[in-house]
Amino acid sequence: MTRKPKPPARQPILPRDELWNEFLQRLAGPEACNFRNDQWTCFGDMRFTQKLLRDMGMDEDSIEVSIAYFNDHAGYCDCEVVFNVGPKR
Repeated sequence: MTRKPKPPARQPILPRDELWNEFLQRLAGPEACNFRNDQWTCFGDMRFTQKLLRDMGMDEDSIEVSIAYFNDHAGYCDCEVVFNVGPKR
């Protein structure tokens, strides 16, 4: 029995990445923070960010690099990634 090779891991998603806007829209949308007027869902951690990055094909090392970047830019939880790391620059 031969194993299929794993597809290459997705590189970290950072603001200049082609998938950055999709990631932010999903993070701000109903599958994650669900921003509505002045209300949203955030647990003070990165649970939605980690789930979305996994869903977008990233391995754990790439997720760790992305989260380190977010932390370095004042994105310490899911909603702060939206607010502080923000739109593609």
